[in-house]
Amino acid sequence: MTTTYWSADIETMPRERIELLQFDLLADTLRRCTNVPHYREALARVGAEPGDIRGLDDLTALPCLDKSMLRSLQPWGIQAVPLGEVARLNATTGTTGLPCNIAFSRSDLRNIGELGARNLTAMGVRPDDVAWQCYGYGLWIGGSSLDRAFEEIGVTTFPAGPGRTSLAIERLRDLGVTVLSCTPTFALLLIERAHEAGVDPGTDWKLRVGIFGGETMSPAAMSRLAAAMPAGFRPHNTYGTTELGGPFVAGTCEHAAEQGAFHVWADHHLIEILDPETDERITEPGVRGELVVTTLQRQASPMLRWRTRDLTSWVEDSFDCPCGRRGHPKISWISGRSDDVLKVRGSLVMPSQVEDVVCAAVGTGVGWQLVVDRDPDGLRATEAIVVVELADGADPGTPFELESRLRDRLGIRLPVVAARAGELPRYEGKARRVLGLAEFADVAPAVAGRLPGTPISSEPAVR
Repeated sequence: MTTTYWSADIETMPRERIELLQFDLLADTLRRCTNVPHYREALARVGAEPGDIRGLDDLTALPCLDKSMLRSLQPWGIQAVPLGEVARLNATTGTTGLPCNIAFSRSDLRNIGELGARNLTAMGVRPDDVAWQCYGYGLWIGGSSLDRAFEEIGVTTFPAGPGRTSLAIERLRDLGVTVLSCTPTFALLLIERAHEAGVDPGTDWKLRVGIFGGETMSPAAMSRLAAAMPAGFRPHNTYGTTELGGPFVAGTCEHAAEQGAFHVWADHHLIEILDPETDERITEPGVRGELVVTTLQRQASPMLRWRTRDLTSWVEDSFDCPCGRRGHPKISWISGRSDDVLKVRGSLVMPSQVEDVVCAAVGTGVGWQLVVDRDPDGLRATEAIVVVELADGADPGTPFELESRLRDRLGIRLPVVAARAGELPRYEGKARRVLGLAEFADVAPAVAGRLPGTPISSEPAVR
């Protein structure tokens, strides 16, 4: 593996120097936050002045900020600079409620380019690459952020956005595109449609780097995606949110990608991992918790203890990586969201666990859904069925094999219903893997008619 850096001095800075820098930047952030009434009130409630917060232990005295609070502060949110200093406003996707406006100063936008260039360079992207950029535009920050990162490095970019799959399949072949940026779900869709069009991604495309993000991606799904691409293709994972300033909070180097981890850029983000139930800080490797982030260089919309709801963990060698970025800690890839965990017959089920089992099985297609019967008493779900497309010629016993593997992985039985290729919805952006009965009936009526009973039964599925 070849290690390359965009900003070598900061990327290879020792952990001790990074931590000193973090706390200087934290002091600046807190002073900036006094321009925001919400933060002033939070400091007053705990009887603290900005100068009293000198480290992570002091910071935890402050309450976390979450999406419901941010929505209550709209339309201007936590804007910390005058409107004349706001160069851009982006908005959250609104997939879980009212979209929230997030402000960016010119310095904030420059930082997007810098962090993006670090991410992409660590992934092996070079100035002589040609990129097909499929993240969304509009008010969402994904597409414009990738554009900034590609421009910073000098990459030739096609800002295609999501969709237009037929055009993408042809252009990836005809233009010798080497870098693809999109959700992993859309990448799998491109591969499926390419085969349908008589195009072999493994030989007809020249892709060598994939920049995937915007949704969780299990290791098995990532392996399946990579296996369909040209020899030497490397799939990478980028992580971020609009609230935190874009998709470059963390990213993979070649070593971290193989480990299922990514580096958090610690000169811009101070992170905590908390137990979602107790809010106690987690420090042990491998213990899953919720990622909480404090931004350190955001001017227009600084975030103090932002609850991402994304689940991750410290890895065994968080502050040690052969790539040399030892001051920028590694955390595991996002495995799901704390508000997306399903409770099925008293057991917790994460969609990413189901995806990992489905994608590792031989004979399964691109489409799969977790169909749930919502509990009126407040639990996330009482029963669930896994619906999986089977490839042509798949072993008829595949659903039974999947049930067995899911039981081993989850500790409970989930019925598996087989669908034919193309019967389940396709997603060009973020996939919606968990659907209620009525939602599923709307998007896949033919399959919904084959589900065992309504409400969903825990009896063996009818195949």
